[in-house]
Amino acid sequence: MDKKEIILNAMLELFQEGKGGTASVSDIAKKAGIAKGGMYYYFRSKEEVLDVLVEKIYEDIIQACASLIQRSDGNAIAKFMLLFKSYYSSYIDPSLDDYMHMPHNAAIHQKSLAKILTSLSRIVSQIITQGVEEGIFSCEYPQEYAEIILSTFTFLLDPGIFQWTNEQHTIKMKALADFLEKGLCAKKGSFSFFYSRQNS
Repeated sequence: MDKKEIILNAMLELFQEGKGGTASVSDIAKKAGIAKGGMYYYFRSKEEVLDVLVEKIYEDIIQACASLIQRSDGNAIAKFMLLFKSYYSSYIDPSLDDYMHMPHNAAIHQKSLAKILTSLSRIVSQIITQGVEEGIFSCEYPQEYAEIILSTFTFLLDPGIFQWTNEQHTIKMKALADFLEKGLCAKKGSFSFFYSRQNS
């Protein structure tokens, strides 16, 4: 494991111990077992460590989702469900998630949302294209539809931005399912897994 990876793991461990938010560069270096001056060789600041850590965490999650979809031989609806359940079952340390949603970390949070949208939208676009080829969807703009779908998940349904009640969240998921079924000319109920209790 290289020094950069060791520093990122040290930052994550500090968050898991509840110390990430208040940790200094010295604290991170000490946790990583390197000199403070040595840490500046890899990162210019604590904020840069956090930025790279968040990007790595989401990249790992997205790669795991992509691999899962690639291995699946299901149809487009089955892959949509698989992606939805896989992404939402992915674990992010709560203390790190809370810290990202603090006002002074808005830039890092926005960058993470953009990363999710651009990376996952490519996967969703491929699934939509597969559905068109299978004759269960009709769509002239798969990439743009994918971006609209991911915009809803990354922004409107981000619990750190909007505190919807369970009922409000369910209604929005039903509306999204309705939008997709009508927009993609899919069979009614195709996206019911968005809001079905057994799949939540």
